[in-house]
Amino acid sequence: MARHVSRSLLPISLGLALPLTLAGCMLGPDHVRPEVAQGAVAQPALPRAADAGVMPATPPSQWWRQLDDPVLDQLIDDALRNSPNLRAAQARLLASRGLQRQRRAEQLPSVGAVAGYTRINPPDVLVDDVRQVGESAARVAESNGRPQEAAQLRDEFSRIDLDTSLYIAGVDASWELDLFGRKRRAAQEAAARADADAAALADAQVQLAAEVAQVYLGYRGSRQRIALAEHNATAAADALALTRQRRARGVDSDLHVERASVQLEQQQAQLAPLRAQATEARDQLALMTGREPGALDATLAEDRPMPSLPAEVKVDDAAALIRRRPDIRKAEGELAASSAQIGQALSAYFPQVNLLGTIGMGASSLSDFNSDSAASVVMPFLRWSVFDFGVNKARVAQARAGHQARLAAYEGTVLAALQDANSALTRFGAAREQLLKARNAEASATRSAALMAQRRQAGASSQIDLLDVQRQQLSAQDGLAQAQLQLLVRYVALQKSLGLGWEQAPEPRS
Repeated sequence: MARHVSRSLLPISLGLALPLTLAGCMLGPDHVRPEVAQGAVAQPALPRAADAGVMPATPPSQWWRQLDDPVLDQLIDDALRNSPNLRAAQARLLASRGLQRQRRAEQLPSVGAVAGYTRINPPDVLVDDVRQVGESAARVAESNGRPQEAAQLRDEFSRIDLDTSLYIAGVDASWELDLFGRKRRAAQEAAARADADAAALADAQVQLAAEVAQVYLGYRGSRQRIALAEHNATAAADALALTRQRRARGVDSDLHVERASVQLEQQQAQLAPLRAQATEARDQLALMTGREPGALDATLAEDRPMPSLPAEVKVDDAAALIRRRPDIRKAEGELAASSAQIGQALSAYFPQVNLLGTIGMGASSLSDFNSDSAASVVMPFLRWSVFDFGVNKARVAQARAGHQARLAAYEGTVLAALQDANSALTRFGAAREQLLKARNAEASATRSAALMAQRRQAGASSQIDLLDVQRQQLSAQDGLAQAQLQLLVRYVALQKSLGLGWEQAPEPRS
């Protein structure tokens, strides 16, 4: 008896096991991160790090705090919270995560409730036809000598009411058996696109932090050059007044007066564009922090010294750079999504199987709802596009080509990121050398101006010689200010090339 039962259950077991076995099958390639630039990844440091004077260590995510400028810290924090561009990127991320949840839910059965009421009022002609049938039956009974039966038929048919009410209530469910992984691949694609959008948000945070820092440094540099230009203009005005006095006494010539006047005009001419640059920088910072023009005028009114570089600038290796940079992570998410699209395209070659079922009750009145009014329907539904005239083949070819394009884009992004970081290191090292030479030049020009002033007081040199030396000193001072700014700007560009600024960034306000 036990053997008979086990044999009878064998087909059922096989019927259940087959869908479960097939449900573990997914068509198409699984995403694997490609190996790109393995030679650079194997190195302990980036190739240009040695020439830049940096320290091989993990850099801090919030690199701007190393500059020790509270105003800059507050500006970047405000930008990361309030920037309209970041809010737009965050909205795209929320939408892609919603699609990800939808794709996961689509793998589960769909269950719904149904209820309805129907009132049927047949047309009069149908009622007349039914009564005509009864009259015909009654005549047949009369002709056969059964008058009582005929009368009964006429009475029953005269009382027939074809108006009908129908009450329906039940539960229905549908479930697509994901035998070949179409829905699972769709869920993978949605998850990969959500990852790509998250990386896009992180990349926007990296870009924004660097842009705010560069604009702020440019503003501080402009303010420093304005102060320097105002000081030099005052010195030039004093020199012009002294030269005019000497001309009045006949010591200097008109040429000396004109040379001093030209130098004053040149110094004053530098002020207008520098002031315009500072005003424009304030409005740019207001925009990036989500404010209107002029909103930061009071905050930035006080002059502050230029920030100084940290004692140690930390830079890690190529492998860490590839893992961290958001643009690389975004490219990998898009590559993974394109890989999942191949599996979805391949699944179209195979049938889709849906299980449809309904359990409900139907009756002509609510009081008749009972076990006798129950009904159930179970229906497997198969759909298979056997002849599509090459449509699926074309879709598979498109998916594979798209995947190859994303693979090439990923490789290009990795190589471009490595090139960006090494170029930033080269420029940073060159800016350090430039600053060193600018300091030496400024110190030499300052000593020359002091010596020439002594010679001028002693009458050993002319006013023209003094003005020439002073002009060189002013140019060296301005060059030093620009070199200091350039080094800080190159430092910001280096942090940006390393993909820093997103790991501990505050979420944008919704």
